[in-house]
Amino acid sequence: MRSSFPILVLLMLALLSGGGRAAELDPYTVQQTFCRFPFSQVVPLGESGAWGVIYADTYGKLRVLRYTSKGWRLDWELSNLGAKIANFIVYDLDDDGTFELIVATVDGRILIYSMEDYSYIWENLEMRFESIATMEIANTDTDSQPEFIVLAENKLHIIDSLNKSRQWSSTRMFDAVEIVVDNVDKDDQLEIILNTGVVIDSRFYNIEVEWDKPFGERIMTCDMNNDGYPEVVGEFSDYSLRIFDVYAEREVW
Repeated sequence: MRSSFPILVLLMLALLSGGGRAAELDPYTVQQTFCRFPFSQVVPLGESGAWGVIYADTYGKLRVLRYTSKGWRLDWELSNLGAKIANFIVYDLDDDGTFELIVATVDGRILIYSMEDYSYIWENLEMRFESIATMEIANTDTDSQPEFIVLAENKLHIIDSLNKSRQWSSTRMFDAVEIVVDNVDKDDQLEIILNTGVVIDSRFYNIEVEWDKPFGERIMTCDMNNDGYPEVVGEFSDYSLRIFDVYAEREVW
């Protein structure tokens, strides 16, 4: 798992927020620390302005730490997954103002929990996969609910988040480890971007761009040249970057 460092960061933050520190932490400050780690996130906890940090560790456990005036407190721990976590996302699936936690494991499980009381909601028992590399959530079509974009068993699957039905599965195999969903060209619909250099139209599922190089091991999108279209920014294991303009189909830097 790529994000083992949050545990050390949390220990440092716990020390800083102890009795010897007068100023309290705020979510924005902590987010600046944790934004570097893909398997950690600052999240709201309840309606009273409470907040905390959710993170996955190297042993396949997921923890929620609540920040209080006296320091960090373990709010919840998910420890029975039986495998490492491929990805987790906190998302308001029903657009009702409450958030759900969606967890994908490397051995093919997708589970949904309520962020209100951490209760179990759903698991893909009738649609199990042998393995999951990564998962993303976005509204890729014209209906009101978002879709799960899952790279499982080396194929891309689109799953409706409302009725949990599979809308589409690719026939082609992909060996990507990261997905980003964004509108990176001049059409109206989103694109599904794989870190291996493949860009897929989210409406017709055709491949729009297939570059002969990977974008990076970790990717994000940002409008780097101020042309109105986000570029794909990729980071490699040596921390070097590659920036690719999908609209112009060329490497920028």
